[in-house]
Amino acid sequence: MEIVDINPIAFTVAGIPVYWYGILFALSLTIAWFFMNSIVKKTADLHYSSMTVNQLDKFMLGAIITTVITGRLGHVLFFEPSYYLHNPLDIMMLRNGGMSFHGGLMGMLVYTWMYCKKNHVPTLFLGDALCFSTSVALITGRLANFVNQELVGKVWASEYGVIFKAVDDFPRYPTQLYEALTEGLLTFIILSIILRNKGWKSMGTGIYTAVFCIIYSSCRFAIEFFKDVDTFNLGSLSLTIGQILCICMFVFGIYITHLRKFQTVKSLSDW
Repeated sequence: MEIVDINPIAFTVAGIPVYWYGILFALSLTIAWFFMNSIVKKTADLHYSSMTVNQLDKFMLGAIITTVITGRLGHVLFFEPSYYLHNPLDIMMLRNGGMSFHGGLMGMLVYTWMYCKKNHVPTLFLGDALCFSTSVALITGRLANFVNQELVGKVWASEYGVIFKAVDDFPRYPTQLYEALTEGLLTFIILSIILRNKGWKSMGTGIYTAVFCIIYSSCRFAIEFFKDVDTFNLGSLSLTIGQILCICMFVFGIYITHLRKFQTVKSLSDW
C-alpha cells in the first residue's frame, strides 16, 4: 500500500512558493508546444499545411491562455458550482488545482475554429496536431493531479490502494495514474502507430481528432466508475458529469469520422 503525502510546494523563490502542480502543468503545456512545433515543421515540407512556425507560436500563446481560462471555468461550472458561488475569490486560486479537461477542450474548439478561419489554416489539420500533442501532454497533466492529491478514486480495500493523506487515511484507487496510462500514454501510442503508417496520406485529415476523441472518451468513461465523484440519475442510469461529457465527446469523434470519411489528402484544396 502506497502513501502519498507530497508537499505541494516544490521550492520558494524570494519567499514566493512554487507549486508542483504548476510545474507539472507548465511542463505539459511545454510538451504540447514542442510536439506542435515538430508537426508543423514536418508537414510544411510535405505541403500538408500552409501554417508557419511564427503562426504556430502566436496560436499556441492564445491556446495556452484559452486552455487555462476555459479549463478553470469548466471545473467551476461542471464540478463545484455551489462551492465557487459562495467562494468566488477561490476561482483565481489555480495553485490549488481544479482544471476541467472538457472545459479546456470546448474553449480550444472555439478558439481553433476562429483562428483557422482568420488565418486560412486547415481546421482539421490543426485539430489533428493538437490532439496528437495533447495525448502526450496528458501524461504529465494527470501526474500533476496525482501529486496534488485531487480527482482521487473511491475507497479500495486492497494492498494496491493508495492513501492520499491530504484527503483521508483510507486506501483509494489511484485513478489519476489510470488516466495517465490510458487517456495519455495509450492514446499517444495508438496515434503514433497511425502516424508511422502515414495516417494523413492514407486516411486524410481528421483521423487523429476522431481517434483521440473516441479513445479518450472511452477510457475516461470507464475510469469514472472508480472515481470518488457525485453521480446523477438519468432514468435507470447513474452517471457522473465527466461521463456525460465523455458521451458528447465520443459522439463528436464519430461525427468527425463521418464528416471526413478519412479521404486521402492530395492537396490543400481537398481540405
